[in-house]
Amino acid sequence: MALPRFKEIENEIRERIVRNQLGPGAKLPSEAELMMEFAVSRITVRQALSGLHNAGLIEKVNGKGSFVTRPTDTPSLGALTGFYETARARGQLAYGKLASVKLVRAPAFVTRVLDLEPAEKVLSVSTVRFWDDAPVAYFTLLGREPLMRRLVQEDLETNDAMSVLESRLGYRFKESTMEASAVAAPAEVARRLGIAEGEPLLRLRCTPYDIDGTPLLCAELLFRPDRYAYKWTLRR
Repeated sequence: MALPRFKEIENEIRERIVRNQLGPGAKLPSEAELMMEFAVSRITVRQALSGLHNAGLIEKVNGKGSFVTRPTDTPSLGALTGFYETARARGQLAYGKLASVKLVRAPAFVTRVLDLEPAEKVLSVSTVRFWDDAPVAYFTLLGREPLMRRLVQEDLETNDAMSVLESRLGYRFKESTMEASAVAAPAEVARRLGIAEGEPLLRLRCTPYDIDGTPLLCAELLFRPDRYAYKWTLRR
């Protein structure tokens, strides 16, 4: 079923924002320019802009036009948001080292969350995370290859993934799901973290969702419990 014309225009402009062709703070073309570009009426343009405004992607400034909103730093969406930021706020040295970038068959939980086809492959990006030169965590991000390649280009050794997605790639977030459990350290992870194979690790599985409810990627974060504790506050 074909989308209404205003929805097609809304999706096109949204894609430009997501791809950072229209970055945070950028001014959108005027209504007249959009009417000419898409060969539609003013009401159609206004409907498209209204949808973007309701999604929190743009804001209208009286007398000046519409602008792409800047990412908010108020909501905390879990460990993906601020591993480096948390350490640095405490005066600790924080950095990562890229461990691997490879195409893999999507694990079952990734296939389910991202609604992939059976046996479909995803790009897996793993980093070892350090605080004050001590390895404390092993992060693996898994998602569709085009998005993951863009993330890798943005230096995940010094930047938190959520910050990159929002401030550099133009995404806006609705929510993030998280599941915590204890697991035994696999051999490769144990070697990277300087512990014995089979030692207990804190595992967090996280999925950030875009403003329209689309899951962007899956993350499996493994922490040494003797060096890291994860706390959160629930508010109603």
